[in-house]
Amino acid sequence: MALPRLLRTSSFRLTLLYAGLFGASVLVLFGVIYWATDIYMTRSLDADIDSDLTELSDTFRTAGISSLVVMISERLRQSPDGPTHYLLENADGKIIAGNLPALASPGGRFDLSLPSSDAPRDDQLSLRARELELPGGEHLILGVDAHPRTEMHELVLRAFGWGSVITLVLAFGGGALISGGLLSRIETIARTARDIMDGDYSRRIPLRGTDDEFDHLVVSLNAMLEQTETSLESLRHVSNDIAHDLRTPLTRLRQRLELAQRQATSVEEWRSVGAACIVEMDAILETFRALLRIAQIESGTATRNFAEVDLSGLLQTVVEVYEPMAEEKSQRLAAEIPSDLAVWGDRELLAQMLANIVENAMKHSPYKASIDVVAMTTAAGVDVVVTDNGPGIPETERDRVFDRFYRVEHSRSTPGGGLGLTLVKAIAARHRIAIELGDNKPGLRVALRFSLMMPRVRPDSSSLSVRSGA
Repeated sequence: MALPRLLRTSSFRLTLLYAGLFGASVLVLFGVIYWATDIYMTRSLDADIDSDLTELSDTFRTAGISSLVVMISERLRQSPDGPTHYLLENADGKIIAGNLPALASPGGRFDLSLPSSDAPRDDQLSLRARELELPGGEHLILGVDAHPRTEMHELVLRAFGWGSVITLVLAFGGGALISGGLLSRIETIARTARDIMDGDYSRRIPLRGTDDEFDHLVVSLNAMLEQTETSLESLRHVSNDIAHDLRTPLTRLRQRLELAQRQATSVEEWRSVGAACIVEMDAILETFRALLRIAQIESGTATRNFAEVDLSGLLQTVVEVYEPMAEEKSQRLAAEIPSDLAVWGDRELLAQMLANIVENAMKHSPYKASIDVVAMTTAAGVDVVVTDNGPGIPETERDRVFDRFYRVEHSRSTPGGGLGLTLVKAIAARHRIAIELGDNKPGLRVALRFSLMMPRVRPDSSSLSVRSGA
């Protein structure tokens, strides 16, 4: 027969373990208290016995055996039922006085059980006794009723018995309540997981607001689910974008080959068509490489080698690389970069992000335009601002330019696949860099805000902040 689910939980098993350990500690404590109580009561009885024996032995020494017999008889007359019992025997074992039967005494102090004269036959009279040998060879045994010690033992047993029962009931009851609560919270998490597996990717685990370890776990799980949903949604968009945006170049490629098949009449014509097709294929392959690179960055596999990066040197290198391109378009590329800027990240990825931003500014700016790269330290970290005086981006489209394959209307005639800023967004997200697009009046202003905090663990994609401002 299978146990109820509650009894099979790890929390309930842990409760049983603690209940067993606590029960064992209670038994040890009971043994110590029982032993200490027994010693205390026994010593108390022995003290009463010693006091009476001292008085009787003094009487024997001063007045002889006859006075001792008279004293014992008088005490028994006054208290025939105890609590003190006496036995005085001569050297031959003959009873001289007392109310105890002849017995073989072990000598010294001992416990004695005798049938009670005024109780049922199976009831026993428990005595604590001591034997004293008198100078004349007589043996005097004095016993005191040990019933108080027995009662104390029974009281301790009852107290610990009821205490143990109450402790176990509370332990099992508390264990059941704790296990039930934990099982309920775990079942909530499991139910949410089942809903997500059934396709409800927007499902989240509810918080209880207790700010305990379960709430902390739920926050982490919800963040993971949020990132998973974002990745799935991104994958869906990528699939749709590839289907829509790569269909045109592939269709154009097929049409060129089909036209060449029908019309080409010489090797030179075929070579010309082949060269054009190779250019089209290179553009398509470049698009796929960019998509793969973005996917690697968003998954975190490309950001495992974070270290301190000399941002000043990196910016200076990017500017020097793009100066020849600026000269070809008669553009002015200027830089204002302090010499001691450092950030935390992947140098290769940061170089690609900065290069994409500078190249994007130069590509979409007209001849003789000005592109400025300015870096500065702030209270929050480091800011890098790239500005141009080109056509800029309309405020209504600034949030969309980071989407895959999205291109502003006036830049559709410019070569490119619409993935440059998408790659910038992915790299910025991995480095916790906030991006702000603004109006340079005229032109575009791109501000990158590096945080002073060094993300030694992989940051989540939700940390990216993209803002547009006037």
